[in-house]
Amino acid sequence: MVKKYGFSKQEKLKSVVSIEKLFTSGRLFWAYPLSVHYRIYNDEGGAACKMLVSVGKHFFKRAVFRNRIKRLIREAYRLNKEALLTAVHQANIRLDFGIVYKSKEIADYKTIEAGVKQAVEKLVDTITKN
Repeated sequence: MVKKYGFSKQEKLKSVVSIEKLFTSGRLFWAYPLSVHYRIYNDEGGAACKMLVSVGKHFFKRAVFRNRIKRLIREAYRLNKEALLTAVHQANIRLDFGIVYKSKEIADYKTIEAGVKQAVEKLVDTITKN
């Protein structure tokens, strides 16, 4: 049985090669307080969607604060990812994307969730246009 709101290991972008391709040849858009790097491609493996979360050390020196922000972003994505997964499976493509937190202050959950929702909507629009 597949969990509807889970965030499994297969959904995490961990490959060094894929991450390198994402940031070098991928595209970018902003959804305050996040910047979203994405790469859409076709592969023999079928439809898949993998995500990466990053918070820079420049503004948040302590790992406690970086980890808190990453947890909030992952939770917001976990609860709002259903439309994106449906679009990816219907288009039968592979999507790698990375969410990078760009604000200097720790935002509350509502602000982060609004940014994640906006990012998911833009990704769905991009997928359906192709």
